[in-house]
Amino acid sequence: MSKAVRQPTVFESGQEHLGAVYAKALLGAAALAGRAAVVDELDSFVDDVLDRLPSLEATLGSPRVPADAKLTLLDKGLSGRMSGTLLTFLKVVCRHGRFNCLRAVRQAARQQWNELEGRVDVQVRTPQPLNADTCQLVTRRLEALLGKRVNLSVREDESLIGGMVVRVGDMVYDASVANELRRVRESAVDLVIHAARESLERFAPPESNA
Repeated sequence: MSKAVRQPTVFESGQEHLGAVYAKALLGAAALAGRAAVVDELDSFVDDVLDRLPSLEATLGSPRVPADAKLTLLDKGLSGRMSGTLLTFLKVVCRHGRFNCLRAVRQAARQQWNELEGRVDVQVRTPQPLNADTCQLVTRRLEALLGKRVNLSVREDESLIGGMVVRVGDMVYDASVANELRRVRESAVDLVIHAARESLERFAPPESNA
């Protein structure tokens, strides 16, 4: 697999820090047996509610909206539709004016839970869908490489010619054919430039001594 490249994270460092702090509090508030459920529930809330209702996210994250109004909105919209643990947590986040960090909290909660379970999320992009046997093979090899259980997600990317791109956290391992071709082209260009420089130096007139 080709050299890993560290990618910039989605969130600003301040939000990442707050996300980690609030995620730890959320996992601490959930009973041991319910931690996985509350992490999944937070994922669903972001994906199924906030992504579909950006105006709701904007309202809950706005400093112009009073905290009491936000709490009322959460009660009316979510009471009885999610666990009391997560609803209470969302109220605390709103009360502290940190709802704009919720996506960072979601990411950190998943990472922290994976660490507790000895797991790691891995995203794989391939030019064609992988069948079940290939997914199992990729999972086993990644688990052997990383020393952790792997939560594998595969996404089709038609821009790739072949091979695959593997993302583990903020590290990306690009083993795609397109990347290899790019490296070959860059190497060829470097060789041409080097040869041209040597030719120019060989035929350059000698410096005269004054």
